[in-house]
Amino acid sequence: MDKEFLIERIDKDMSINQIAKEVGKSPNTVTYWLNKFKLKTNHLSFKDKGLIDYGGERCCPRCDETKLTTEFYKRRGKEGASVYCKKCTGEQALERQRNLKQMAINYKGGSCQECGYHKYNGALEFHHIDPNEKDFHLSALKSYAFSDKVKTELDKCVLLCANCHREVHGGLIII
Repeated sequence: MDKEFLIERIDKDMSINQIAKEVGKSPNTVTYWLNKFKLKTNHLSFKDKGLIDYGGERCCPRCDETKLTTEFYKRRGKEGASVYCKKCTGEQALERQRNLKQMAINYKGGSCQECGYHKYNGALEFHHIDPNEKDFHLSALKSYAFSDKVKTELDKCVLLCANCHREVHGGLIII
């Protein structure tokens, strides 16, 4: 990236994210070149304590919408400093949880061990065979990866549909 190119983009009042999108590089790469040439965009100013001042608005790189900083979560002690807006952060968390559950369901065979139900993942649940051996609740897992820790916990469980799971707890099915 050359200095003149960056100066033109700064004069057009482009943000680091907008420049990055235009050149097909990451915002970190653009920041590297801005720092190398001792340039700054008009979108960011450094306050005392070295924290970034986002002003009243910023652009979420996921939905590509400019929103008020109140629509971004607090991060590293700075209000509105989260990378993604609250809506996109929630959507990402939901996608991650659904992907992890799908991997766990696949690992356990893909259907209810008792009746074979497999139509809707939301109706499939993991039942610990011995609750005393439970290290953690799989539903409370906030992980990014399908790890050996998750597999070890799944090995202590059977996959059941919601109906069969209730019947197990009601004593109608013995596992």
